[in-house]
Amino acid sequence: MPNETPEPTFVVRFVGENIRPEKVPLRAVSDALSAVQDMASARDPFTMPHVPPEKSIGLLNVTRGSAQYFCVARAPDEAKHNLLQVAAVLSDSNPSQSDVLIGSLSAIDTLSQVARSFKGRVEIVLLNNGNQSLIFTISEGDYKRVSKALLLKGETTVVGKVERVGGVTGMRCLMKLPDRQRVLYCDVKTRALVRRLGQHLYEDIAAKGTAVWLHRSWRLLKFTIQDFSQPRLGDGKKALETLRGAGLNAWDNIADPAAEIEEMRQ
Repeated sequence: MPNETPEPTFVVRFVGENIRPEKVPLRAVSDALSAVQDMASARDPFTMPHVPPEKSIGLLNVTRGSAQYFCVARAPDEAKHNLLQVAAVLSDSNPSQSDVLIGSLSAIDTLSQVARSFKGRVEIVLLNNGNQSLIFTISEGDYKRVSKALLLKGETTVVGKVERVGGVTGMRCLMKLPDRQRVLYCDVKTRALVRRLGQHLYEDIAAKGTAVWLHRSWRLLKFTIQDFSQPRLGDGKKALETLRGAGLNAWDNIADPAAEIEEMRQ
């Protein structure tokens, strides 16, 4: 007996002037479907590298018209529940700092960029026994609207290892940070700086630049490198003299201060 075609769980629909599937760049489709999969599985990109197989989304069918991509979820009830939670956040004119919003912020950013790329909007439609229900729409300005109360911007220094430099645009750098599971994709201010960074692959650097953090958790979302240096450990005896000069005489009670500092370096 042949396998029956599963019922679609939801539709990702690109809506814009003269939109057809063949006119939408494959990269835009891939980015949008990945973002919606993150929303449907409630994946937090900071703590979960990939969507678990049991929560994955598959592309079932593509139809013409508004470039509609029919998707099927392995856990359909959970996927619908998660997408409805995102819909509730997006419908709020002044969204609060909820876990749903924080977890889906990256996906909302991606869908906003996709919508801007074809000057239209991305719609998510739930399906139930053939009935369609539009639950939310994301346009170019939606990421800015929902993120303005969540993000902080400022100057800082980030210490990490240079993993890759360059790319298609030639203005990117990947850094591995000690307290972060995933690499940090950084923008780089100038091409001259890109060339300098390329001379320090797989080396630790102290990068100075502009950062964007999540307000409540202080998660680092974006970073633009403006300059960098290589951190060096100073001389132990000079460090002790500086500490004593600052009034920290407690070091005098340590039998071998230089050995103590050397142990701290390990």
